[in-house]
Amino acid sequence: MKIAITSTGPTLDDNVEARFGRCPYFLIVDTDTMQLEAIENPNMALGGGAGIQSAQLMSEKGVTTVLTGNCGPNAFNVFGQAGIQVIVGVSGPIRNAVEQLKAGRFSSASEPNVASHFGMSATAVNPMTTGQPIPGPVGQGGGMGRGGGMGRGMGQRGGRGMGGGGGRGGGRGMGMGGDAMVPLSGSVQAGGLMPQQTAGPARSEEELEILKTQAQEMNAQLKAVNDRIVQIESGGSVSALVAAVDADKCTTCGVCQPMCPTGAISLGGIAQIDQEKCTACGRCVAECPQGAIILKKAT
Repeated sequence: MKIAITSTGPTLDDNVEARFGRCPYFLIVDTDTMQLEAIENPNMALGGGAGIQSAQLMSEKGVTTVLTGNCGPNAFNVFGQAGIQVIVGVSGPIRNAVEQLKAGRFSSASEPNVASHFGMSATAVNPMTTGQPIPGPVGQGGGMGRGGGMGRGMGQRGGRGMGGGGGRGGGRGMGMGGDAMVPLSGSVQAGGLMPQQTAGPARSEEELEILKTQAQEMNAQLKAVNDRIVQIESGGSVSALVAAVDADKCTTCGVCQPMCPTGAISLGGIAQIDQEKCTACGRCVAECPQGAIILKKAT
């Protein structure tokens, strides 16, 4: 049996990664021979559609089962279309997970266990005991409190601090927040969150990390478009999946149209998708605020 496991690293001694679409590695394992193929996840930094793209990658690799900590609805839909069973709530060392699968101790999931975009804000959580449920997204924010004991701190991970110190600047807080990096100053633009120039080494480092992440996202999107161009020019077959619009849910808000890298979406009474142009990249599925777009088998 050929299976795929989300992993924190490239070996069987690494741990199962809690996030599916944004895991660092996929390990493809033949359970009969224990032959291993480690794949560095090319979709880890995608702004949207990482789960969909990763699920399609697993389908292309011919796996029959996926083991992971959490799986969202978009990736779960792709797995259903491809006939791949998904096992969630898996954790601990990869080698142990494979042995427990072979012993029949896991059962496939009947539905996704996290909401869309979970991987964009969740911290990778990997309990050491395989089979434990994975906790929800948890983060820590450190802040310097001001005033007489109650402080509001700007945490590196978006946390708000509660300070216990007396006097000016005497408190240091811990907060709960997401794992996404939040700039200390910035503005929301059409292309996403763009940092403004800030002073000081710490702020400059944060700004640099944000810019690097955005560059990775754009490079990943450009690669997807170029791969599709090569496929079309070489006479390759159209993707087995295409995007489809649910007419009852679509409000013609227009959010999906600029998201499509191949210009496959037009707006009429509802959003219209050109199946010949659609590459099933999943960006429209991930960004639709009404959940009106899904991926289905191409006709």
